[in-house]
Order: sequence, then structure tokens, then C-alpha cells
Amino acid sequence: MTEPSTPPTTPMADLLLHPIRWRVVQRVLGREVTTTDLKHDLPDIPATTLYRHVAALIEGGILTVVRERRVRGAIERTLTLDQATTSARIEVDEARAMTPDQHRRGLLLLLTQLTADFDRLVERGDLDSRLEQFGYSQASLYVDSADLDSLREGIKALIEPYLQAAPGKDRITWSMFSLPDT
Repeated sequence: MTEPSTPPTTPMADLLLHPIRWRVVQRVLGREVTTTDLKHDLPDIPATTLYRHVAALIEGGILTVVRERRVRGAIERTLTLDQATTSARIEVDEARAMTPDQHRRGLLLLLTQLTADFDRLVERGDLDSRLEQFGYSQASLYVDSADLDSLREGIKALIEPYLQAAPGKDRITWSMFSLPDT
């Protein structure tokens, strides 16, 4: 009797559907950060593990090294992820190649990260002072494929001016989902 084969995963799915790499991408999203910043932002991840996953994200073309500088004999890299043309997403062809369990894992990673970000906000006691930047909602839309493409392009054009850091601007994480109704 032959064992059932596991469907092949896509390179992007392999990179992004890992909890540590997902957390790294979420921390870099919309910013330039050093590996030292990442160690500070993700203190529960051992440095060697963090560096290994950062290297995988660089090699996979998700993170880009924008600067390097020598600090106490070591090279410190500054990393970014270009949100306007981000490669840190799973395209339709790759999504088609994914199994239902891989899709579930991807959504679970996103929801886990959102929950962790919310918990940090609440634990710091910042929620009341930041309510104007906080919100969640859900709406049902009636669209066909062309409408959905148009909506996505419109949202992309709408948010593009806000993807880069600027003086006096706070960083927020804005997440959207589109799920077909059953």
C-alpha cells in the first residue's frame, strides 16, 4: 500500500506560513528595522532562530536589506518590505496550489498575530487613549469578480499614500478580509 502524498507547497506559502517568519514580516511591514529592532520587538525568539528566519525571508525575496553598518565588529542590517509592491503575499496561482489545511494555517497565523497585537495594546493600557485609531467591523458586499478586482485596486490606490512613515504619524495595522459567503 502506498502512502498518500502531501501536495507540494509553494515557495511563498512555505516562507509565510511559518509562525516566526510571519511575525517578522508583520513587524517589518511599513517600516525599516534593524535586526536589533527585531530582537527587541520579538524577545521570546532566540537570536539565532530569529537570524535564521530573517535570512530565509531575505533569500526568498520578501525582505530587502536597505543598509548595512558595522556595530562592534558585527554587521547590522536594516531591513524593509515594500508594501506598495509587496511580495509578502500569496498570489492566486499559489493559493490554488495550497491545501485547505494550509489556508487554515495562514488564516490562523493572521488571527493569532492580530490577537497578540491587540493584547499588547490592552496590556500597555493604551486602548482608551488610542480609540480614534482602533476599530473593527464587518460588512456584506454584493460583487462579481470584476467588482472585487475594482474594489481591491481602489483600496490599494486609497491606502498607498499612507504606507510610508512620516513625522507626526502613528503606525497602525489595518487588516481586511474578503470571504465568499456560503
